[in-house]
Amino acid sequence: MKIYLVRHGQAQVAAGRRRDAPLSPLGHTQAGHLAKWLAGDARLDGDTSLTVGSVVTSPLTQARETAEYVCAPLGLPARAQHTLTEADFPLSPELPSSTAPFARRRGRLLSERYLDFRAQARAALAELTRCAQESGRPVLAVTHGGLIGTVVRVVAESDTFHLTLYHCGITALDWSDGRWRLSHVNLWDHLPVPLRTT
Repeated sequence: MKIYLVRHGQAQVAAGRRRDAPLSPLGHTQAGHLAKWLAGDARLDGDTSLTVGSVVTSPLTQARETAEYVCAPLGLPARAQHTLTEADFPLSPELPSSTAPFARRRGRLLSERYLDFRAQARAALAELTRCAQESGRPVLAVTHGGLIGTVVRVVAESDTFHLTLYHCGITALDWSDGRWRLSHVNLWDHLPVPLRTT
């Protein structure tokens, strides 16, 4: 069972609308490259092609607009999934820190708002898993960097790391042999170097 998590294209940053904003001109270009790659021979590696059975999206504008690009050449509709919405606070300061790279983490408790968002990410993964199981096909979710990073932390059962994710980058999860496999993080082969942004 495969689940592909795609970060939306670059959004316009407007005062008071950082969380829910339309794509910037560059974001439209990024989403167009992603869609063209997915509609063609989307190779994950030498042996594996990325195929999509269904598309779900965060209801926020930048994700919906990216999903529209993805869906058009695939002939698939996008279904909005509320649990794919981004956090409304910066995540990195909420995560445990340490005094040195391999030192034991301080026993600081995680904030209630982070725990709530982590529960949302777990619910999002459960919904995506159910969709993939029911259809027997891979699911592609267009969402946000904070949500993708938190889903990876849920799978890893660790809140001790932060991921920097690229616009229209792909993170691939595969459930097989009773465990999650994280096969790709930030796959961006479909984007020319000038289009790679965080």
